[in-house]
Amino acid sequence: MDRAAANLLEARPCRISSCTLERQGSAVDAAYVIKDADARHYMRLSEEGLFIWQLMDGRRTIRDLCEVYAATYQLPLSDLMQAIARLLENGFIEIEGLLDQMPQTEPPTALRRILGLCTCYWWLSDTDRTVTLLHAWTRPLYTSTAQLILLLCAAAGFIVFADHWARAGAGMSASASALPLWIASLTLHVVVHEAAHAATAKHFGRAVHRLGIGWYFFAPVAFVDTSDCWAAPRYERILVSVAGPYSNVVLSGAATLAALLQPAGPLADTLWSFGTIGYVLAIVNMNPLLELDGYYVAMDLLDLPDLRSRALGALAAALRGRSARGEQRQLRRILVVFGAASLAYGLVVVAAILIAGRAEAESIAAMGLPHAGAQALAWTLAGLMSLLAFNRVFTDVLKGWRAHRSCI
Repeated sequence: MDRAAANLLEARPCRISSCTLERQGSAVDAAYVIKDADARHYMRLSEEGLFIWQLMDGRRTIRDLCEVYAATYQLPLSDLMQAIARLLENGFIEIEGLLDQMPQTEPPTALRRILGLCTCYWWLSDTDRTVTLLHAWTRPLYTSTAQLILLLCAAAGFIVFADHWARAGAGMSASASALPLWIASLTLHVVVHEAAHAATAKHFGRAVHRLGIGWYFFAPVAFVDTSDCWAAPRYERILVSVAGPYSNVVLSGAATLAALLQPAGPLADTLWSFGTIGYVLAIVNMNPLLELDGYYVAMDLLDLPDLRSRALGALAAALRGRSARGEQRQLRRILVVFGAASLAYGLVVVAAILIAGRAEAESIAAMGLPHAGAQALAWTLAGLMSLLAFNRVFTDVLKGWRAHRSCI
């Protein structure tokens, strides 16, 4: 054993007193979520992890913790060491003098910044007070009577929309397809979608610290930070995730019912178009293969944190002829199937960016360039975007393979 490793084993981790702990799950299958005082970092612990975390009092060394952990649970010590590293990284424990000995992380290079352009986010912080006001205004919508009315409106509107779509086909609402109107409709749906996430999280007593915009695989997105719900019961987390798409379905249902009462004309076409946008947005967000609302619903239904990373790691292990350590056979199959579907969908997205992006870029470039120049520019831009998207998919697979797939 070298000197650095020996020094590490003699280090004495100590819990940060300002961290709070919340219990999840049943008495049989319990888990715990710890968060810091500012509710910016969260970590999920099992009973074993809670046992070790409570022993971190600044008196016991890491060597002591390893001995207790091995004697009590007979589990690999690598699980414990990685958990200690995660606790330290997220600020839940401190080890005096250790951070001074650790090498400093180098800032990202220009190449890494460029490769990260496939997904970027910008946000406003300290938004919980605003969300509290929003919830105060929308509180009546969370009564049983109001929810029944909204559910009936959504169901009736969807039936009307499906019937109209079957009769009118994809050609409906052609007069309402102007770009400004489409952008305005989409913006309203997105604002209501994110407001529903935020208000529902606040309805369950959770904080919402950030809201922002960005792009995900070059598609524009908006988001609210509902990570405080990670410490909530599973059904509350699912309702918070579903609230956004549900609000779009309700809005679309109301629009299609209103369109049904209108004579044929621009107003009716606008309402049908508005409904279509809402339904499409809800379907896209409920796709579990994207890290959007449907993904988090699937993660909570399966009770598998870091589902995508674990699934890609299980897929990589299966392709190398190895089984994911500690995973039951049925769970391993679920992870491999989900990982394969996520990888395939990611490659489809890359192909779509190449094809659709090239066509759109060429049509724009053709306004000021000759045909050959527009084609060359379009293929170049589409190729670069595809490479960045493929790098994101490859990085996700590599991260999943390297990630530790057990949580103590």
